[in-house]
Order: sequence, then C-alpha cells, then structure tokens
Amino acid sequence: MSYKNRITIIGNVSQPPKVNFTGDGTPVCNFSIATNHFWKNQNGEKQTESTYFQCSAWDKLVPRVETLQVGQKIEIEGRVKNNSWEKNCSCGQVHKNYRSEAQVQNILYLTPKDENQNN
Repeated sequence: MSYKNRITIIGNVSQPPKVNFTGDGTPVCNFSIATNHFWKNQNGEKQTESTYFQCSAWDKLVPRVETLQVGQKIEIEGRVKNNSWEKNCSCGQVHKNYRSEAQVQNILYLTPKDENQNN
C-alpha cells in the first residue's frame, strides 16, 4: 500500500514572508496564504469564509518566496507537516502547542508582484 502526503493551495499571500535560519545556518521562510470560500445562504445573500494556511519554504526555495507581497495570488504544492513545542506560561505550567503547516516544494506565481495591489 502506498501513502501520499500532498497539499495544493491556491490563494493570496496574507502575511509577509519572514526569513529565519536554523542552528546550522539553513534558511527557512515562513508566510501564510488565505483562501476564500463563497456561497449564498437561504436568503440568497453572498457569504464568505476565509481559511489561512501557514507555509514554510526551505533552503533553495527561500529566494523565490522571500520577495512575495501581501495580496499576491500564488499556488503552492508541498506536504503537510505537524509541529509541536512546549512553552512555559505565566502560571508556571508547561503547555504543549501544535501547528500544521504546508512545507512548500513548488510555487507558481499567478499574479505578478506589481499587480497584487489591485486584487
């Protein structure tokens, strides 16, 4: 039996890219993408629901994503990665935090960077 962990997201950049470096100097760029779902309710009124996806691009993809601009429409392909970490709270307890993110393996620009201001 084969397994596949694959995600494709088409949406608008909703958070500016931020580049960080791991302890060994590997670059990673974090950003988010927003998608919208549209429908009409029982009264025929248009409804919208936005979903935000956290994304990370590593190493050689960083130069391609670090210049993304908020509002720019893109398509990303990658895999879903679940992360967890512990954080001390002010009450003295340790809380475990979880986050799923799309690790980008490919990116396609659907609008040029200078056109995103009108979207």
